[in-house]
This record gives sequence, structure tokens and C-alpha cells, in this order.
Amino acid sequence: MNTRLKTIDLARGASVFIMILVHTLWMYSSTTLQSESLFGAVIHILGKGTASFLVAMGLSMALSRRQTPMLLIKRGIQLLLLAYLMNAAKFWLPIEVFNTMPEAFINAYGWQSPLSAGQLQFMVLTGDILQLAGVSLVLFGTLNIARWKTTWIACLAMAIAIVSQFVRGQQFALSPYISDLFFANNYQVYFPVFPWISAILTGYVLGRVYINSQHNAAYLFNVCAKLGAALLVIGSVWLFIDFKGQFGNFFHLNGGGIIYLVGLNLCALALIEYAIANKFNGPITRALLYASKHVTALYIIQWVLICWLMGVFGYHTQSFWPTLCLMVLMSLLTFAVHKVYLQAKQTILAIKQKPKRAA
Repeated sequence: MNTRLKTIDLARGASVFIMILVHTLWMYSSTTLQSESLFGAVIHILGKGTASFLVAMGLSMALSRRQTPMLLIKRGIQLLLLAYLMNAAKFWLPIEVFNTMPEAFINAYGWQSPLSAGQLQFMVLTGDILQLAGVSLVLFGTLNIARWKTTWIACLAMAIAIVSQFVRGQQFALSPYISDLFFANNYQVYFPVFPWISAILTGYVLGRVYINSQHNAAYLFNVCAKLGAALLVIGSVWLFIDFKGQFGNFFHLNGGGIIYLVGLNLCALALIEYAIANKFNGPITRALLYASKHVTALYIIQWVLICWLMGVFGYHTQSFWPTLCLMVLMSLLTFAVHKVYLQAKQTILAIKQKPKRAA
């Protein structure tokens, strides 16, 4: 990505650290700490930055030279395979192989051990943000969206946001699971395409704006600020009228919820650009840029580690200080494991490239 879009990299990198904090809170801390403390409230508010990650994804796609339909579809399928392999590592291994998953986690689903094949399948097919990204890339390739006019893409983003509440939970001729990937109102799929792809499409539009402005970063973030403010006002009014219907369930938002979140995160991106991006270049900035560069691998690693270590630290058992320590531990472990992974990858590549001696 162009260096003038350092803000996008910083926001995406920050989302990596935030997701580790959020997932650690969700899995380890007591329900009281999560729902009845200022600490839990702050972490949950930070977790609302999901939209900025999706906007950054769309913007990066618009700037990528690899926008041919087949390349987008191929990348989408790869992400989907990674997503389901991650789920198998998160759930199937600790339950069926290690036998370390806390019974309290199983009970949270309303189940008891041993799990049936259908229950294990339900877990492995859990739809998370990687499934959303994979399906979105396949759709972008199938629709050949790179050839669409910018106005059409913007209209599509708004239409999906508005229509979401009317198609929520719909089951069409496709399999129930595929329908859920698009319209879920249940917790097998946390990030259905409707409405979350609206954030990706918004980012794609902004990427087009950046390209058409001759890569003028100042102009881009000025648009982010103005568009974000407008969407924030529209979303806020909509939430004031119908908060429960639009934002009552964070993962299955409707039009007002996604419009509000996209607006909020666009304003946050503009704030990062004006107040932070070009003023700091220390170790924190380098860590954020590193996380942005390796976001997919880090996402997978942190989820697997958190789920595996529930066998050690329990599920919904920790108070404030243990949770805080676990957040630090999970962050350090995630980056340490990733570093080992990169070194192993480089070693294997070097071995493969080493010329064989003549017989």
C-alpha cells in the first residue's frame, strides 16, 4: 500500500491488538467483569472498531493491482479454507484430540460432552470475520466489481445496509448454512454478509476516491471526515428511533447500526490521520505496521491460542487483574508464535532453494 496511507495500516494494526483484548475478555473473564464493569465496557467499545478493519480491507482491495475476477475468487476461496481450518484448530482439536476444552464452554452452547458429530460440525462451521472476507472476495470476483462505476458501488453499499433488516434470518433455496452466511440471525454466523459487506464496499469507494484524486491522502481523509460525520448523524438518528432493532445485536446489525458504525470509524480514521499518523514513528508505530502486514496470520494464531489455553485458565472464570495479565500474555504469545512461524517458513524456503550437489 502507498506509504501516504499509513493511517490505514495503523488502524488495521490497532485492530489486531484490540481483537486480542476483546477475545481474551470474551473467553476468560467472568460474566460480571464483562457486563458490569467499566473495564468490560471499554473493551467492548474498542471492539466496535471492526468496521474500520473492513473499511481498510475494501480500500486496500481498490488499490490492489490484483483485481481480476479469478484472482479475487481464488483469494476468497483460500480465506474460506483458512477460516474453517482455524475453526477445526480452535474447537475440534481441544475437544476431540487434546480433551482440554472446559465443560463450561460446551455448556454455554446448551450441550454436554461428549459432543455429537452434528454439534462438532456446528462449531467447525462457525462463521467469523474470515468467512465474511472470503465470501466478499468471491462476490467481488463473481460480480467483477472492478468494472463497476463508483456510484453504483456506493449505491450497493447503502442498499445492502437498508435491506438487511428485511432479509435477516431468511432461508432461500440454498442450504440453510449458506443462507446464514448472508442473512444470519443466529450465532453460528457472527458476521453475515448483510450488512457487514457495506463497510467493505464503503472502503472500496474510498479507494476509488483516493485513486481519482491522484493519490491525494489529504483529500481522501477530508472525504472520510465529511462522509463519516454525515453517516454518524444519519445512524444516530436511526438508532434514537429504534436502537434495539438496529443495534440490539452487534453481530447482526441492521441499517442504522452499520451506518452508525461506519460513520464512527471513518471519523476515527480521519482523526488518526490528522492527530497521530505522521507524528509518531517509535516502537508502537512499528508494531502496528507489523501487525497490519500480517493481519490474517495473527488473527488465526490468537484465536487458536486463546481457545487452546482455556484448558489452562478456564472459561469465564477470571477477575480483573488475571484478565489483564492474560491480555498481555496472549498478545506476547501471538507475536512470538508468528515470529517462529516466519522463521520456520524462511528456513523451509531456503532449503528448497538450495542447489543440489552434483552426483
